[in-house]
Amino acid sequence: MSVISEEYIRSILDEVATVCNLKNYEYALQNFKSKAQNYFGELIPVTLTAKKDEKTVNFDLVLKLAPTDERYRVSGAVGVMFSREMYVYSSLLDKYSEIQASLPLNEHYVMPTCYYICKEYCKEAIAMANMCAQGYTPYTNSPFLDYAHITVSLKALAKFHAFSFILKQKDPETFKEVEKTCVPFTPETNKRFTEIILDRLDKAIEKFTDTEYVGLLSELKSNCAKYVEAAAFSIQKPCICHGDIWKENILFKYEDQKPTNACLIDYQTVRISSAAYDTLFLITTSTNSDLRKENYYKLLDLYYSTFEQTLQCANLDSQHIYSRKMFDEDLKTVAPACFIISNTAIWLSNGLQEVGHVRSKQVFKSPEEKEEAVNRYRSIIKSIIDDYKGFGYF
Repeated sequence: MSVISEEYIRSILDEVATVCNLKNYEYALQNFKSKAQNYFGELIPVTLTAKKDEKTVNFDLVLKLAPTDERYRVSGAVGVMFSREMYVYSSLLDKYSEIQASLPLNEHYVMPTCYYICKEYCKEAIAMANMCAQGYTPYTNSPFLDYAHITVSLKALAKFHAFSFILKQKDPETFKEVEKTCVPFTPETNKRFTEIILDRLDKAIEKFTDTEYVGLLSELKSNCAKYVEAAAFSIQKPCICHGDIWKENILFKYEDQKPTNACLIDYQTVRISSAAYDTLFLITTSTNSDLRKENYYKLLDLYYSTFEQTLQCANLDSQHIYSRKMFDEDLKTVAPACFIISNTAIWLSNGLQEVGHVRSKQVFKSPEEKEEAVNRYRSIIKSIIDDYKGFGYF
C-alpha cells in the first residue's frame, strides 16, 4: 500500500480536534493485537490525548484511510467502496442511532462513533472510535466461528436488518436515498467484481476436474448473472444489507471468556438485497460443515426471533414487514448467488489469490504449503455444496 505521511495523519487529527473541541492535543500511533484482513486502504489505530473543558481526555481512534497513490485505484473499486462506507458512517448509522434511542438497551445495535470524514479524492478518510479499546476483538482462534460466536453474530446482524425495515417504515425518504446510494450488486453496477467472481468459478471448476461437482459449478458460472440479479430483484422484501458479513468483519466482546456481543465493521459493500442473503453468507463462510449440519435450522430460528423481537420493540409486526415464510423463500432464491460470492471469499481467505489488486495476504513458503491450501479450499467448497443440497438449495 501507499506510504501514509505524518502530515496526512495530523491533518485528519486536526479536524477531529476541531469537531470534538479538543485543545493542545498529542497523539501516539498504536498497533492492533490481532489485525483482520483489510484489502482496501489502511487501518491506523491512534490514541489522541488532549484538553477538553480544562480536563485531560483520551480518544482511542481508528483512522481508515484510502490509498493516497492513484496506482491502487485502477479498477475504480477503491473509490466506490470508500464512498459507500463514508455514506454509511455519515448518514445511515446516524439514522440507526436515532432509531435505537427509543429502544430498550438490549435491542441496541453496536456502532463505532464516527468523529470525522474527509471525502477529498486520494485523501478519503474516516476517523472513528477504536472498538478494540472498548473491549471488542476479532476472533482468531480458528478459521471458523464456533456456536457461541455465530449466535452472537447472527443476533447483531438481525438487529442491523430490523433497523433497515424500521427506517423504511418511519423515514421512507431516507430509505429511498439509501436505495439510490447503496445500489444492488449486479453485472451492470459492478462489472469488475462480476469478472472476479466468474474467474473464481473458473478456478473452482479447474480444482474439481473429473468430479461430480463440475456440472453444478459450470451451471452456476453459465447462469451467474441471472443468480446474482435474483438476489436483488426476485426476493420477497429488500432491505439494507451488509454485503460482506463474515468472520473477518466482526468484533466480539467477552465476559468470563464467553462472547456476549458483536460489532459489525467494514461497511464498504452495504447494498440493497435480501436479509436472507447476509444471513446465509455469514453462516456459509464462517462456520464449518459439522456445525451447519447440527445447528443450521436452530441458527435460522435464532436469527429470525431476534429480528422479530427488534421489530416488536419498534411497534412493527414482522408478519406484515417480513415474515418467516418470506425469509425462508428468500433463502432459496439467494442461495446460488450466496455460494458464488462465498467461493470468491473462500478462495481469497485460503491464500490462493496470488495476483491482482486484491490478493491474498498469505504468502506460501513451499509448493507443499500451497497444495495444502488448495486441498483445504476444495474440502470447504465441497462441504458447502453438499450442505446446500441437504438444505434443498441445490
